[in-house]
Amino acid sequence: LGEQHPDISKTYSNMGVTYHSKGEFDEALQLYEKALQIQLELGEHHAKTATIYFNMGKAYHRKSEFKKAIELYGKALQIQQATLGEQHPD
Repeated sequence: LGEQHPDISKTYSNMGVTYHSKGEFDEALQLYEKALQIQLELGEHHAKTATIYFNMGKAYHRKSEFKKAIELYGKALQIQQATLGEQHPD
């Protein structure tokens, strides 16, 4: 598939979610970052990019790094509004 394939990004992201669930937030963030770098190559304004930012925000939130969490939640929200529209039910 190649390192920049969307499926590789998805796998990194899913691994991050698993580490997040285990409470291993630093490991989760490293994997989310790998997923994000691939996704940004494919396009920033994409729902999957927003999901990665959201997951990163959750990890920082759980680490009590609230300023960083809010920043990442904001990025996710901007992408969601741009791609889905403000009236979208999600």
